[in-house]
Amino acid sequence: MLSLTNPRIKRWSLLLAGFFILIAALFWLGSHLLLPGLIKKSLTEYGNTIGYEISYQDLSLSPLRLRVELDGLHLAKEGGSKLLEFKKLAITLKWTKLAIGELGFDEILLEEPKVLVEKSLTKGIHAGSWNWQELIAAVEKAIPPSDPKEFKKPLKISIDEIIVSSASLSLVDDSSKLKESLNPFTMRLLDVANYDKNGLVTGVRGQYDFNLGALQFFIPGINKTIAYRHVAITGGLDNPQPGNLGAQLNLRLDEGEIRSRWDFNTGSKSVNGKLEIHSLATSPIVALLPANKELIGTSGLMNADLTVKIGGETDSVAGDIHISDLAILEKGQKNPLIVWKTADILQFEYQSVKLKQGSNNSLAIDQLAIDAPTLQFEINEEGFSNFRRLFARRTIELKSEPVAGSKVSTISTFNLDIRSTLLKNGEVYFSDMAMRPNFKVDVKRFNATLLGVSNTPGRFATVAMDGIVAGSGGMRVKGQASFDDPRRNHDILMSFRNLPLTAFNPAVMTFAGYQITSGRLNLNLNYKANDGELNGSNQIIIKKVVLGDEVPDFTGKKLPLGLAIALLEDSDDTIDVTVRIAGNVDSPEFSASGLVWQAISNVLTNVATAPFRALASILGMGGEEGVNAVPGEAVFLVADQDRLEKFGEYLVKRPNSSLEIIGTYDPVLDKKELARAKADSAILQDAGFKLAPGEPVPTPSFTDPKVQSGLKAAYAQYIGRIKLGQRLLTLPDGEKRNEQLHEELISGIEITDVELQELAKSRAKTAYGFMVKADPSLKDRVQLGDVKTVEVGKEGIPLDVEIRIK
Repeated sequence: MLSLTNPRIKRWSLLLAGFFILIAALFWLGSHLLLPGLIKKSLTEYGNTIGYEISYQDLSLSPLRLRVELDGLHLAKEGGSKLLEFKKLAITLKWTKLAIGELGFDEILLEEPKVLVEKSLTKGIHAGSWNWQELIAAVEKAIPPSDPKEFKKPLKISIDEIIVSSASLSLVDDSSKLKESLNPFTMRLLDVANYDKNGLVTGVRGQYDFNLGALQFFIPGINKTIAYRHVAITGGLDNPQPGNLGAQLNLRLDEGEIRSRWDFNTGSKSVNGKLEIHSLATSPIVALLPANKELIGTSGLMNADLTVKIGGETDSVAGDIHISDLAILEKGQKNPLIVWKTADILQFEYQSVKLKQGSNNSLAIDQLAIDAPTLQFEINEEGFSNFRRLFARRTIELKSEPVAGSKVSTISTFNLDIRSTLLKNGEVYFSDMAMRPNFKVDVKRFNATLLGVSNTPGRFATVAMDGIVAGSGGMRVKGQASFDDPRRNHDILMSFRNLPLTAFNPAVMTFAGYQITSGRLNLNLNYKANDGELNGSNQIIIKKVVLGDEVPDFTGKKLPLGLAIALLEDSDDTIDVTVRIAGNVDSPEFSASGLVWQAISNVLTNVATAPFRALASILGMGGEEGVNAVPGEAVFLVADQDRLEKFGEYLVKRPNSSLEIIGTYDPVLDKKELARAKADSAILQDAGFKLAPGEPVPTPSFTDPKVQSGLKAAYAQYIGRIKLGQRLLTLPDGEKRNEQLHEELISGIEITDVELQELAKSRAKTAYGFMVKADPSLKDRVQLGDVKTVEVGKEGIPLDVEIRIK
């Protein structure tokens, strides 16, 4: 039995204890006095080798605890900026892991690290690369080459906990003028390892927790900043099987949360993900919209369930998105631009198919439903809408020269397919600040249904809309449109009922110079466009309009609204006018509203200056030249006779106006043509022909012997028998003699001014007869006025008329 009282054993025990104490003392002296200096020297030499400055303030080693503490590390490129520095790094190893050949860490603590990620434009071997890329390249270059035949057993590495506190990250890119910083933030990783649960070294697994605090990040491509007050990231990594890496990523953005699961397949290089978005604020996202002015999201929450597939020939995102209580405001404006209560994007799928040259992208949505949307549409004083001002592309001229040997340009297509779009109980507020006073009208209880919206050429979507306009007016729209370019291909019917005319006072005051006291408006608009060729019909029905005062100091073209109302209003105090337009929408000067207003303006102007032309336009009869008499005669052709009769029928139903027909004549042409008419009438009558009254005098044919005899008789009557005898003796018989006698006969008939005035009066009486033919009661409303001289037009001698308010 051993006993410590035995002198020999006691002596050996003391010697052994002293040996261990000596070894411990030497180990302590080495780890605290010699090893730190050796490590510091080695780091400095290694830094010089790779071209970097590596230094620290203090190094503390605890061999028994397997703990290393490093204070004040400084890493910088020689002559350059710092890549990394921190206040303190503490590393604690685990005896149990080291004993089984695994590099195991109990914890790694990092305090106040400062990391700079920078890409500079300085010239050199690594010009344009990131500073950390340069560091990695320098380290790899300093590593001695390994023997490829030598087998190396993978080293297992595990870390129970990594904690980074009060960290800061700076990101600088001189090429894009990017300069952002993230600080302070914390990070926590748990159970990190490079092997799976079966001990196979396949990748990385573990749990992590990042607390980034407030985040403001500038996005160079769109030159906008996204900002959140509090950002936190949690999740974990795992290796379910070789070749697969799983990641759980949970992102906390203010009060919102994005929970996601990602599966990476290293073999197929594919990624599958599932995302759940809960109560994510849309305000930071609104700031990223590609608008020319800053947009502010004052409210809005997003919820979504999404699946993501990346890899292979097709990338896709699918799922449902719900956005509630959205409000978007243009900076500097008082009223929101867009507001809605809820918006649901149901069963959508976005796909991007990779092709050899370019890509084929598509977006399919089963249903897009928006409840209680409100839209603010405003035209400013320069005539530009707020949406054009916000989202129109700015024209930038870029000069480029072709590069020899350049690659073929890629082609990308985008296909859109929305099965149904529903808008319920919406409101639209329209205002035109270019008018004085400003024009404002609202549409409430707006509902819209669009079925089969697609940008595939040749496919038409069904459109239906309705709403309440200006408080009491009704609106209904139906038809179809091709959404690959709806301006060029559509067939739309729009109906408006019982609109208060006073709501349009700013437009009438701006363009016509009058106010409207009361009245109601109905509109039936039908627009059809086929490959850009537009035909439009605008039926305008105005009931019980009461015209107000003229606008003082009006500088525009004042339209004769009073005369127009008197001429157009029927016995039921209703004006019913149809204005048709046509044009090519591809023309730079094309404007449908401009064409409509021009047509209306022409009609209203012609009411005063060319009433017959205005009436022909209103009745859809054509006749840009109005009503015209045959030169030299009190005769109207059949087309003009029909116009006069229809004008009379029209006036019967318009009791508020009266007409004064003014006979007209052209002093030059009518004098010549009246002489011709007298001569030809005399020739034909002497030849035995009977002329029908009211018909144009026909031109005689001198091949007929009877007409030749009539020519001689008329010549003898107006020129004289002696002169006739001389011509018959001196001129050879034939066609030329007959033509000369005819011309001398016309020239020999004297036409006085009195005869021309009588011709004009006869024309007015003839027109009067046609107009009162339908209803003799018009005799009291159609009067004959004084004659006047005019110039001949393309269609003859234009008849004049004046409209008066009864």
